[in-house]
Formats: sequence, C-alpha cells, structure tokens
Amino acid sequence: MIILSSILLILVAAEKSAFVAGGIERNYTILRITPLNIEQIQFLSALYLNDDKMADFWKPPTRINETIHVMINPGFMKKFDRLLNEKSISYHIEINDFAQYLKNKKEMKRQRNLLFDNNRERRFWDDNNRNSNIFLGKYNSYDSIVRWLKNLEQRYDNIVTVKSIGTTAEERIIYGVKLGTKNVTSKPVIWLDAGIHAREWVAIHTALYLIQQLIIDYNSNSKIGEYLRLLDIYIYPCLNPDGYEYTQTKPNDPSVRLWRKSRGSTINYEWENGEKRYCKGVDLNRNFAFHFGEIGSSSSPCSNIYRGKYAFSEPETQAVRDALLPLREQIKAYITLHTYSQLWIYPYSHAANTYSSDIDELKAVAKEGVNSLMKLYGTEYQYGTGPEVIYAFSGGSSDWAKQSANVKYSYTIELRPSKSSNAGFILDKRELIPIGRETYEGIKVVIDKVIMEYKQSRN
Repeated sequence: MIILSSILLILVAAEKSAFVAGGIERNYTILRITPLNIEQIQFLSALYLNDDKMADFWKPPTRINETIHVMINPGFMKKFDRLLNEKSISYHIEINDFAQYLKNKKEMKRQRNLLFDNNRERRFWDDNNRNSNIFLGKYNSYDSIVRWLKNLEQRYDNIVTVKSIGTTAEERIIYGVKLGTKNVTSKPVIWLDAGIHAREWVAIHTALYLIQQLIIDYNSNSKIGEYLRLLDIYIYPCLNPDGYEYTQTKPNDPSVRLWRKSRGSTINYEWENGEKRYCKGVDLNRNFAFHFGEIGSSSSPCSNIYRGKYAFSEPETQAVRDALLPLREQIKAYITLHTYSQLWIYPYSHAANTYSSDIDELKAVAKEGVNSLMKLYGTEYQYGTGPEVIYAFSGGSSDWAKQSANVKYSYTIELRPSKSSNAGFILDKRELIPIGRETYEGIKVVIDKVIMEYKQSRN
C-alpha cells in the first residue's frame, strides 16, 4: 500500500505538471519495457492498475524479462522517464509519434485482390453486402454489421436467425446470429463472442469471418453441413458496440482508437489528495461474477481495468448472462475472441495452479486447436490458464461460463499479433483474412469434439 499511495501522489503531481508545460509534449509515444526483477514488476504493476491518465499498458507487467508495450500520453513522457529512471527501469522508444503512425496506416491503400484470393469468398461478399456496405478485409461500423446480419437472415433463412440479447448503456441493441438448421427444437449449442473490449477490432472482424465461412461451407462441405444440422452456433461479433463505435469516431487519435472499456455512466472520482477526475466506462471482462473484484482488476474508475461497482453492474454483461444461462443445459462450448498475444486460454485464470476437474480434456482440445491453427500459416500460439501464459485476472467471461453456466469447453482466444509485436491492436488489414482462416481451423477442433461427444451420448 505504501508503494501504491506514493505512486498515486506522483501521478497527480505529474498530471498537474503536464498541464503547466503548456502542451510542449504533444506526441503519444509507444515504449518497449522489459522488467528485470520483481521490484520493477511491482512498480510497473501499480502504475498499470491505478492510472490511465499518464500511460496505457497494452499488457500488464507480470514476468521478469518479458517485454510489454506502454503508450505514454501527451505531456507525460518526461515524468514517466523520471519515474522509470528512479527505479533503474530502462526502455526503448518503439514509436515516437503514435498518432502519425495511425494516420500512415489509414493512408495505406487496401489491396482487395490480395485479400480475396478465394473466389467463393469474393462471390459471397459481392452477393451479400450490397445493402450493408460491408465486406471482409476491412473494419466495418456496427450499424453496417447489423445490416449485414439481417441481410444474411433474409437470404439464408433456413440456417440463419438474427438474435438480440439486450441493450447497451447508450441504447444500442447487441445483435448476433444463430447458425443451424431449424428442423430441430433443441440441439447442443456453441457460443462464440467477440468485441467485449472496444479497441480489439481484429476480434470483431474474425467473428464476422467465422459467420461467413460457416454459411459458405454449409452446402459445399459435408462436415460443416453436419455442424449446422446437429448444432446451433451462436455468434455475437460485438458485445461492446458503444465502445467500438466510439473508437471509430477518431481513428487517428490514440486516446480514442485505443479505448478499451464500455461507455457507461461517467463517475466523479476523488483521489486521495482530493483531486477530482471524471472517468467513464467499465472493463466488461472484469465485470462477471467469478471471483469479482480480485486480482487483475481495479476499483479505480479511471483505470482501463475498472471492474465496475459490482458484478454484472453493466447492461452488456447482464445481456450475456441473461442470454446464456437459459441455454446452460445445451451449451457445450463457450469461446470469446480477443486480441492480442496469440494465446489459447482455458480456466481458471483468477489464481495460479487453480484448475477445473476436467483440465486434461480442456488442455487436450486447446493443444489440438493450436496445432490445427498453426498448420495453415505457421502462427504459433501458447495454451494454458491465464497465469500460465499471460497474467492472472478475475471477473472474466470464460471463467464465469465454466463455473456458473457449467460449460465444458470454455476458452478465451487471444488472436494475432504476438505478445512482443509493437503492432499491438493496430494490424495491417492484409492480415485480417489470414487471421480469420487460421482461427476457423482452430475452432473447428472444438466443434468436432462437441459433435463427437454428442453422437456418443445418443448411442
């Protein structure tokens, strides 16, 4: 607590000093930091947990000699440099002007021919995006996504049903689809969602790609046809549409493009010295009722990992809970897509060396999924619990689904790029289709396992 209190006072002083500086430091700067001992990790962790005004940690500092990337906000570089120097923490400037980096990315022309080398994919999107202005290989607005989902239901009404599960803080409806033949009233269910963190655009795009491929392959691939005859696959591509839409309002502004949380009510937060700040939103993946309020979450409304006032305090997480629990007898797999780090995470992630009773089965399917994914492009994933492969966190959706909804195969998949990549959340659009393809291969392993067990249960 002494370390934390000292850091909070330093941060408030740094904030005041930054404003006094008159905007001399205007750049968002990306640093690469490698902590060398436990003391450095503790110091950086205190910053990560309790501040978002000075710095945005893209990944928390959890392991000695493991690189993290931190975005320093304008006006704070000198102060952050001083803090690191006081603890003998060295760093490397990876990107000096991140706003300019984003502008350069936006100006890169899309090369459609490179993205659509599969003729069936091209025909599918040409046929189905006329009224929605959507296609893969680029990022789409939430409204465009919703229109596209509704178009799919009209064209493929034998296997596509549009579903809505609730309304967000800003009164957007959370839409998804149920994929499956409609001649059976009750089938095993696989649930897949994405976009619970606003800045993770790649995850949302990947969920759309999975919808596309399952529909394309339904009539042309007997294996996929069996999937949709025997199962219902629910896919909700964007659980946090408020945050996602906000990130698209100023895509060249790092503070907007890299917004993580929801856009719920603004909280007037008072620091220990009486300083007041107005902070908005909740980290929805810390708001589920699984060891809520414990490790890897923050009670500070200004933190990027603010957990909310209580479990399921937010309409978005309430929507997931209220839609998923009535299906608990049918749901056999829950998969939530995130970016980034190339990880396949299974429960439990709130504490080290804490496993479910069927850990061997969870691990075996994860291993097979990672191996299947890797065969396509050689992309290497790690698999394990959160503490084993990245960090411990509480209040996450996949842990909650495992415990509270009793979902056997419950996974969080962190997509490309790797942990060490400076691209972070800003991937070249040319990677979007390959990410979708390899993820599809990995997820088919889970579907195959569910179908195999379903067939065995009927014999």
